[in-house]
Amino acid sequence: MGDVHLAELVTFSNGKSHPAEGPDYRTYGANGVIGTSAHYNATPDTTIVGRVGSYCGVVHYSDDRCWVTDNAIIATPKTDVNPRYIYYLLKRLDLNRYRIGSGQPLLTHGLLNRLTTKRMTRPDQDAAASVLGALDDKIAANTRIAVLADRLIRARYTELAATTSNSVPLAHLGSSIRSNAPAEHIRQDENYIALEHMPKRHMWLTTWTGAAAVTSAKRRFQSGDVLFGKLRPYFHKVGLTFVDGIASTDILVIRPKEPAYRGWLLAALSSDEVVAHASAIGDGTRMPRTKWPDMAGHEIPWPADHTQSFDEFVTPLAKRVAAATAESRTLATLRDTLLPDLIP
Repeated sequence: MGDVHLAELVTFSNGKSHPAEGPDYRTYGANGVIGTSAHYNATPDTTIVGRVGSYCGVVHYSDDRCWVTDNAIIATPKTDVNPRYIYYLLKRLDLNRYRIGSGQPLLTHGLLNRLTTKRMTRPDQDAAASVLGALDDKIAANTRIAVLADRLIRARYTELAATTSNSVPLAHLGSSIRSNAPAEHIRQDENYIALEHMPKRHMWLTTWTGAAAVTSAKRRFQSGDVLFGKLRPYFHKVGLTFVDGIASTDILVIRPKEPAYRGWLLAALSSDEVVAHASAIGDGTRMPRTKWPDMAGHEIPWPADHTQSFDEFVTPLAKRVAAATAESRTLATLRDTLLPDLIP
């Protein structure tokens, strides 16, 4: 059926800066959702493309109205083009390879409009988007499970913390593990977690990569450890690990002293209060870092009679999130394998 220019399938427009603050709509930058706003400038079923910087060419999809900043491009499908097909098409095209500039990579509308792809009929677009979308919908459902589990644990922690006048230092519950891994002792197939893999204010670490590109010493962690981002701790990067692996040295590895302490330790370390304390005591101004010895003595609420039941509350939720994470990784691999076959 021949080739078609992207300009025949989609209209590209730049986002706008400084959305009005508010909770109503998600705000997208080049690297995905970065907050919320009171207004929207993109309609439902919009594809968002990173326009500038290190996330240039990264593609996201919003099924609802949203605000897109000027670091990204809004891709609006033309009449009789499946919106979700456009999302998967732009993902398959690997747009980052078409960027211009070295110091500050950039994608332009003119460049995107000139790109070509195989022409697909609307029924073929619908069929491809249906299969790939079903996989992504299940991944999204698993993500919602993790979000709800996070909210439940935070709410229960806050409730129990308010019922007690007792406290203990963080060091009563956990220890900092400094198991160094020299670069030459790191296998390429080991799991690696860096700060960019840790979501903000989300207590589950569901993303990691292989260590093939690692060239410097790291810290070893075990499944069930809590990782705490010590560089610029105000970014609130704290979470539970589901695998063994290595972590950036900008991350503290905290291990519970007793299995029954894991739930309370996780909830405490990821609480707003502990993160605020770590931010206040960090060394440095532009790139502050916190240290475990400075955090270890910080007092946290300790409802001793409830910590065992709290862990029994957290453990099945953590197992459910771990299972959902494993499933999502499998589904993502399947989606990425099918993508070039369904959208040639």
